[in-house]
Amino acid sequence: MRSKLRLAISVAALLVVGNATVANASLLAQTDNAVESIRQHYADINQNASRYRRVKKNLSGFSVEGGELVAYFHGPTVMKMVATFFGETGRAVEEYYFWNGQLIFVFQTDNRYDKPFGKVVRKIENRFYFKDDKMIRWIGADGKEIASDSSDYTTKQTDYLKMSKQFVDGAKSKANTIESKD
Repeated sequence: MRSKLRLAISVAALLVVGNATVANASLLAQTDNAVESIRQHYADINQNASRYRRVKKNLSGFSVEGGELVAYFHGPTVMKMVATFFGETGRAVEEYYFWNGQLIFVFQTDNRYDKPFGKVVRKIENRFYFKDDKMIRWIGADGKEIASDSSDYTTKQTDYLKMSKQFVDGAKSKANTIESKD
Protein backbone atom coordinates (compact mmCIF):
# COMPACT_ATOMS: atom_id res chain seq x y z
CA MET A 1 0.00 0.00 0.00
CA ARG A 2 2.80 2.42 0.93
CA SER A 3 4.67 1.69 -2.28
CA LYS A 4 1.53 2.47 -4.34
CA LEU A 5 1.08 5.73 -2.42
CA ARG A 6 4.73 6.66 -3.01
CA LEU A 7 4.37 5.79 -6.68
CA ALA A 8 1.22 7.92 -6.96
CA ILE A 9 2.94 10.87 -5.24
CA SER A 10 6.01 10.48 -7.48
CA VAL A 11 3.88 10.40 -10.62
CA ALA A 12 1.91 13.46 -9.44
CA ALA A 13 5.14 15.32 -8.67
CA LEU A 14 6.55 14.51 -12.12
CA LEU A 15 3.35 15.74 -13.76
CA VAL A 16 3.49 19.01 -11.83
CA VAL A 17 7.17 19.55 -12.63
CA GLY A 18 6.60 18.54 -16.24
CA ASN A 19 3.67 20.94 -16.62
CA ALA A 20 5.69 23.74 -15.02
CA THR A 21 8.57 23.05 -17.40
CA VAL A 22 6.21 23.10 -20.39
CA ALA A 23 4.63 26.34 -19.12
CA ASN A 24 8.07 27.94 -18.63
CA ALA A 25 9.18 26.82 -22.09
CA SER A 26 5.97 28.24 -23.57
CA LEU A 27 6.46 31.56 -21.77
CA LEU A 28 10.09 31.72 -22.92
CA ALA A 29 9.04 31.03 -26.53
CA GLN A 30 6.39 33.79 -26.32
CA THR A 31 8.98 36.23 -24.97
CA ASP A 32 11.47 35.26 -27.69
CA ASN A 33 8.77 35.79 -30.35
CA ALA A 34 7.85 39.18 -28.83
CA VAL A 35 11.51 40.25 -28.74
CA GLU A 36 11.96 39.23 -32.38
CA SER A 37 8.86 41.26 -33.31
CA ILE A 38 10.22 44.25 -31.36
CA ARG A 39 13.54 43.98 -33.21
CA GLN A 40 11.68 44.06 -36.53
CA HIS A 41 9.67 47.13 -35.47
CA TYR A 42 12.92 48.79 -34.30
CA ALA A 43 14.46 48.22 -37.74
CA ASP A 44 11.33 49.48 -39.52
CA ILE A 45 11.16 52.64 -37.39
CA ASN A 46 14.83 53.45 -37.95
CA GLN A 47 14.54 52.75 -41.67
CA ASN A 48 11.66 55.24 -41.93
CA ALA A 49 12.98 57.84 -39.45
CA SER A 50 13.97 60.28 -42.21
CA ARG A 51 10.31 60.39 -43.31
CA TYR A 52 8.99 61.26 -39.86
CA ARG A 53 8.32 64.78 -38.63
CA ARG A 54 10.95 65.80 -36.06
CA VAL A 55 10.24 67.85 -32.96
CA LYS A 56 13.05 69.07 -30.71
CA LYS A 57 12.56 70.01 -27.03
CA ASN A 58 14.87 71.07 -24.23
CA LEU A 59 15.00 68.91 -21.11
CA SER A 60 15.26 70.64 -17.75
CA GLY A 61 15.94 69.01 -14.40
CA PHE A 62 16.71 65.55 -15.78
CA SER A 63 20.50 65.96 -15.63
CA VAL A 64 23.06 68.37 -14.21
CA GLU A 65 24.04 70.00 -17.50
CA GLY A 66 20.62 69.85 -19.19
CA GLY A 67 19.50 67.82 -22.14
CA GLU A 68 17.41 67.62 -25.25
CA LEU A 69 14.73 65.41 -26.70
CA VAL A 70 14.11 64.74 -30.37
CA ALA A 71 10.76 63.09 -31.11
CA TYR A 72 9.89 61.47 -34.43
CA PHE A 73 6.21 61.62 -35.39
CA HIS A 74 4.31 59.62 -37.99
CA GLY A 75 1.19 61.76 -38.23
CA PRO A 76 0.09 62.40 -34.62
CA THR A 77 1.85 59.29 -33.31
CA VAL A 78 5.28 59.28 -31.69
CA MET A 79 7.36 56.47 -33.17
CA LYS A 80 10.75 57.22 -31.65
CA MET A 81 12.31 59.63 -29.17
CA VAL A 82 15.98 60.27 -28.48
CA ALA A 83 16.71 61.86 -25.10
CA THR A 84 20.25 63.11 -24.50
CA PHE A 85 21.29 63.97 -20.95
CA PHE A 86 24.47 66.00 -20.51
CA GLY A 87 26.72 65.83 -17.49
CA GLU A 88 30.18 66.91 -16.47
CA THR A 89 31.50 63.33 -16.37
CA GLY A 90 29.52 61.87 -19.23
CA ARG A 91 26.54 61.85 -21.53
CA ALA A 92 23.62 59.44 -21.51
CA VAL A 93 21.40 58.76 -24.50
CA GLU A 94 18.08 56.94 -24.28
CA GLU A 95 16.24 55.93 -27.43
CA TYR A 96 12.56 55.12 -26.93
CA TYR A 97 10.63 53.17 -29.58
CA PHE A 98 6.85 52.88 -29.87
CA TRP A 99 4.47 50.67 -31.82
CA ASN A 100 0.71 51.20 -31.85
CA GLY A 101 1.17 53.94 -29.25
CA GLN A 102 2.94 51.68 -26.74
CA LEU A 103 6.53 51.65 -25.58
CA ILE A 104 8.26 48.57 -27.02
CA PHE A 105 11.97 49.21 -26.59
CA VAL A 106 14.51 51.45 -24.87
CA PHE A 107 18.15 51.49 -25.91
CA GLN A 108 20.21 53.22 -23.23
CA THR A 109 23.84 54.27 -23.75
CA ASP A 110 25.96 55.79 -21.02
CA ASN A 111 29.15 57.44 -22.26
CA ARG A 112 31.79 58.20 -19.59
CA TYR A 113 34.45 60.89 -20.09
CA ASP A 114 38.13 60.63 -19.13
CA LYS A 115 37.90 64.04 -17.42
CA PRO A 116 35.14 66.65 -17.03
CA PHE A 117 33.76 67.36 -20.49
CA GLY A 118 36.59 65.27 -21.97
CA LYS A 119 36.55 62.46 -24.48
CA VAL A 120 34.50 59.28 -24.17
CA VAL A 121 36.56 56.45 -22.66
CA ARG A 122 33.82 54.00 -21.68
CA LYS A 123 30.47 53.13 -23.23
CA ILE A 124 27.82 51.15 -21.36
CA GLU A 125 24.70 49.86 -23.16
CA ASN A 126 21.45 48.41 -21.85
CA ARG A 127 18.45 47.15 -23.81
CA PHE A 128 14.93 47.06 -22.37
CA TYR A 129 12.10 45.25 -24.18
CA PHE A 130 8.44 45.99 -23.39
CA LYS A 131 5.12 44.41 -24.25
CA ASP A 132 1.71 45.56 -22.98
CA ASP A 133 3.28 48.04 -20.51
CA LYS A 134 5.51 45.38 -18.94
CA MET A 135 9.22 44.89 -19.36
CA ILE A 136 9.74 41.40 -20.79
CA ARG A 137 13.52 41.40 -21.13
CA TRP A 138 16.50 43.44 -20.00
CA ILE A 139 19.88 42.87 -21.60
CA GLY A 140 22.54 44.43 -19.35
CA ALA A 141 25.86 46.09 -20.08
CA ASP A 142 27.66 42.75 -20.24
CA GLY A 143 25.26 41.47 -22.91
CA LYS A 144 23.57 39.08 -20.49
CA GLU A 145 19.92 38.99 -19.53
CA ILE A 146 19.04 40.51 -16.16
CA ALA A 147 16.67 38.30 -14.14
CA SER A 148 13.13 39.61 -13.77
CA ASP A 149 13.34 39.03 -10.02
CA SER A 150 16.44 41.24 -9.62
CA SER A 151 16.11 44.25 -7.34
CA ASP A 152 16.39 46.80 -10.18
CA TYR A 153 14.08 45.14 -12.71
CA THR A 154 10.76 46.52 -11.46
CA THR A 155 12.30 49.94 -10.79
CA LYS A 156 13.64 50.17 -14.37
CA GLN A 157 10.27 49.08 -15.75
CA THR A 158 8.39 51.72 -13.75
CA ASP A 159 10.93 54.46 -14.49
CA TYR A 160 10.99 53.90 -18.25
CA LEU A 161 7.21 53.65 -18.57
CA LYS A 162 6.81 56.85 -16.54
CA MET A 163 9.58 58.71 -18.38
CA SER A 164 8.32 57.67 -21.81
CA LYS A 165 4.83 58.97 -20.99
CA GLN A 166 6.22 62.28 -19.73
CA PHE A 167 8.38 62.64 -22.85
CA VAL A 168 5.51 61.80 -25.23
CA ASP A 169 3.26 64.34 -23.48
CA GLY A 170 6.06 66.92 -23.58
CA ALA A 171 6.83 66.25 -27.24
CA LYS A 172 3.16 66.80 -28.12
CA SER A 173 2.89 70.00 -26.06
CA LYS A 174 3.45 73.55 -27.32
CA ALA A 175 6.13 74.17 -24.66
CA ASN A 176 9.76 74.33 -25.80
CA THR A 177 11.01 72.70 -22.59
CA ILE A 178 10.02 69.53 -20.78
CA GLU A 179 10.48 69.96 -17.02
CA SER A 180 11.32 67.03 -14.75
CA LYS A 181 8.47 66.18 -12.39
CA ASP A 182 10.85 64.80 -9.75
